[in-house]
Amino acid sequence: MPWPLALSSCFCRLRLPSALASCLFVLFFSSCLSYEQVELQDITNVQVDQLDLKGIAVRIDARINNPNGYKIHLLDPDVDLFINGKFIGKGILDTALTLQKRSTQIYSIPIHAEVAPGSLLGLLLSGTLNSKSVKLGAKGTVVGKAFLVRKRFPFELEEEVVF
Repeated sequence: MPWPLALSSCFCRLRLPSALASCLFVLFFSSCLSYEQVELQDITNVQVDQLDLKGIAVRIDARINNPNGYKIHLLDPDVDLFINGKFIGKGILDTALTLQKRSTQIYSIPIHAEVAPGSLLGLLLSGTLNSKSVKLGAKGTVVGKAFLVRKRFPFELEEEVVF
């Protein structure tokens, strides 16, 4: 048998075991990656680091429970920020956040937003920001990633922030 035909028959024999191995790999990891719901248990602190006509920077300390046997990386948030129920802008996560496996921890979550045109000016003119406290709200979704699996988590929170 000429060598090109011998190689092609060799590759044909390798395809079936590699396909079988791929199926076993997927079945093994899909059973290992059973997912339990991540729980936002408490907001322990909300701190406004910066607030001006250009934007807002907020640090949220949250107690989060990850009961899963693997780390979950949070990324790609879609967050709407509100002050006293009025939309002020889209929030952006400043740093990547990784939830440790099988743990309940307090994570410091830095978020900033460029404010929508006129939203803070309207709050200033209405006297809302002159008070000693405001309600800061965040609503949206964040993507959790573990290995090659991604899942989108919805969330909504509102906290009273004292200046």
